[in-house]
Amino acid sequence: MNVAMRTLVLLLLTAITATAETRTLGRVFQKLKADDEVAIAYFGGSITAAPGYRVKTFKWFRDTFPNAKLREINAAIGGTGSDLGAFRCGHDVIEQKPDLVFIEFNINDGSPTNEFRKATMEGIVRQLWSSGTQPELVFLYTTSRDLNCARGSHPAVAKHYGIPEIDLQPPLIAALNRPDLPKPTEEQLKNPKLNWKAKGQVFMRDTVHPNDFGHTIYTDTIVAYLKTQINTKPSPPPTPPKPLVSDEFASARLVPPSAAKLSGDWEVLPAVPKRRYKDGTINARKPGDSLVFEFEGTALGIFENVQKDGGKHEWIVDDGKDAPADTTYGGPKGRKHGVVDTAPGRYFPREHYAMLTCGLIPGKHTLKLKVLEERDKTSTGNRLLIGYFMVAGH
Repeated sequence: MNVAMRTLVLLLLTAITATAETRTLGRVFQKLKADDEVAIAYFGGSITAAPGYRVKTFKWFRDTFPNAKLREINAAIGGTGSDLGAFRCGHDVIEQKPDLVFIEFNINDGSPTNEFRKATMEGIVRQLWSSGTQPELVFLYTTSRDLNCARGSHPAVAKHYGIPEIDLQPPLIAALNRPDLPKPTEEQLKNPKLNWKAKGQVFMRDTVHPNDFGHTIYTDTIVAYLKTQINTKPSPPPTPPKPLVSDEFASARLVPPSAAKLSGDWEVLPAVPKRRYKDGTINARKPGDSLVFEFEGTALGIFENVQKDGGKHEWIVDDGKDAPADTTYGGPKGRKHGVVDTAPGRYFPREHYAMLTCGLIPGKHTLKLKVLEERDKTSTGNRLLIGYFMVAGH
């Protein structure tokens, strides 16, 4: 066999082994049919947070297996992607000991396909499969009113790990032919936030969030898949293969803000019951307030609030000199300095985050952060409320 032929064979073998056999949900349904305790997690953005497909599919589980001890885990935060998801996976999902996790970050992760989004998604997968319950996973792909959302980075991860995928866009396209499509009301036609030239607006209450009709179609599609899994042979407990991109986010974690050294007029606030920041917060109140945070890893972000009086802060890691840009990777790979604005802008105050950097040299690093004098015109102040530092990498 000549060199060219051997190379071709190796490429073909790589392509075959890169796509794992799709796992079943047999382990989950085995427990459901035995009336055991089963925890089902919904991990995603605002589409998952809404009382839509999440509530409707969980109701199907309850109705279908009335004697099972079902527990719902709502681990969704609007406006967030798999980057923050990787850091809060342990905190919000793994600690709840799930048996099944629906993961919906595709629309917030957006397009085009890049290595950064693959890495954050596989970080979530590797964390979940390294946890005590080793849950089964299902990737969900939602869509917008234009019904043309690309399926970028997530399918590559799903195929590498053998994770079932449910694309919820084709069922909406097919539903356009239904004779019973609801007609828009006069009020809806006059609503400037709605675009009735978009073919999928009938399923949406804005650009991407389904109305009850859209959520019902999403639910019917998911349930149709679940019914095919009730009597499937259980897959063996998962063993993660070699990473598709990297395992940088397989060790992603949230570090309490008390780990920082503060200078200036910071408030140190206790945790508020039933709120997301479970370890308290730190709140800068004036320009010039600063902090130093030492960490060990390769990636860093800040879980912080967007608020009506939110200010801007500049940050520097180590020497502040960025590595050469890697446009093919995506994300903030190699960045070592920048400015983050926590003013409300065109959004509403909420818990949000800033992904600062990734792809650093493994080892110890130092973050220096300072609140700036300047602020966005939409803000009434210079405050900066931090709930966690986001650290990943060994």
